[in-house]
Amino acid sequence: MVGTGDGVDVAYEIDAVRRRVGKGVFKEVETRVVALSRTFGSPPAEVWDACTRSERIPRWFLPISGDLRGGGRYQLQGNAGGTIERCDPPNGFFATWEFGGR
Repeated sequence: MVGTGDGVDVAYEIDAVRRRVGKGVFKEVETRVVALSRTFGSPPAEVWDACTRSERIPRWFLPISGDLRGGGRYQLQGNAGGTIERCDPPNGFFATWEFGGR
């Protein structure tokens, strides 16, 4: 097992994510599109809560600030920010990923 010292199998976690990369159009501008999906053994409402509550996101990603509702802007500490374009609780959301002015 490749771990982080806290029992997390990093290789397993990376392999568990399905990725799709392509091109798309957003607000009439050609963009890169990255879609990530993962199956969890928890109820959808629990996974949704872990992915959308600012208090829980730093447990698995980075500290986040902002308005995490449709139309709101977010900022990941020391990294990208963007806009929450669409929310479909508890099924998914669409957000922009803006870094360095792009």
